[in-house]
Amino acid sequence: MDTDEFAGSKAEVLLDAHVEWVLARLDGQALQAELERRIDWLLADAAKLRLADVISVESVQHTAVDYAVDMKIGGAIPALVGDIAVALYEHPVQEQTTLEELLPDREFEELLDKLLEMQRLREEVIHQSVSNPVFANLVAQLLYSGLRGYVAHSKRLAARVPGARTAMKLGRAVVDRAPPRIGDTLERGIRRYVERNTEAGMQASEAYLHDAFESDELRQAILDFWDDNKHRSVASVRDFAGQLDIEELFVIGYEYWQRLRRMPIYRELIERGVDVFFENYRDATLTDLLEDIGVTRDMMVRDGMRFLPQVIEALRAKGLLAPAIRRQLEDFYRSDAVAAILG
Repeated sequence: MDTDEFAGSKAEVLLDAHVEWVLARLDGQALQAELERRIDWLLADAAKLRLADVISVESVQHTAVDYAVDMKIGGAIPALVGDIAVALYEHPVQEQTTLEELLPDREFEELLDKLLEMQRLREEVIHQSVSNPVFANLVAQLLYSGLRGYVAHSKRLAARVPGARTAMKLGRAVVDRAPPRIGDTLERGIRRYVERNTEAGMQASEAYLHDAFESDELRQAILDFWDDNKHRSVASVRDFAGQLDIEELFVIGYEYWQRLRRMPIYRELIERGVDVFFENYRDATLTDLLEDIGVTRDMMVRDGMRFLPQVIEALRAKGLLAPAIRRQLEDFYRSDAVAAILG
């Protein structure tokens, strides 16, 4: 039906009436009743449909990969997230919240006990840490410093023993007649001794750490540390890292995520996760799926009424609501089928 034929026709009159009818159902208290009715229709239909009836695992995998892997992130998003991170960092609520409120004692103890139970992980961390060259250098330096300190301390003790001062004077006279490099020789001897015993010191350290993690003393020491610090505010811990540190950590993390999402493992794990989801819910109805997720009818109505009235009122105030409804209906009323029905 062309424009001239449509203008003033019964079809246009019906379209106008239909638009007014829809507008009335979106006004005031009628809106919630209309929303509830439509949600009930949807849920009734959802109870008759299985997940596999309406969607395939491949389509979900492709969509997940498109957004998680292939989607290009605009430059405004990192900047926005950075601004949000700064705002959260500066939020005064961190001054009013304690560590204990975030992590109560019972949850802290459960987490600690679980970590202490992870024996294989603990043993591997200890072994790798002790095998690190930095740790070897630390052990060597401790042995070297201990020996030098012991020698110096022994000299001071000897000076307090009756008759030792005379013996030391005699010893000094002997040293004065000895070759001038005797001090360097002693130093080299200490270093050689340290090098020979560093490996044994590392093995002893590893055994000690294993025993320490198995003991109740370590658990109690950690709990004591928690008791001493759990009353501190979140802000006091936050201040260990400055605002600039937080921003730079975010940039580093974002760049790492950008690289990670291009790696095959990222895509493979996403696709496998979707597979497992479908293995569990392929034959479940859509209402069963919603219930397992925790989405209820009351939540749908509540959230719908939280946003819809404001959206509808904004469209109405801008004069956009009626034209939007009209666009949805007009093609049907202009169709030849309606023209034939109306004669």
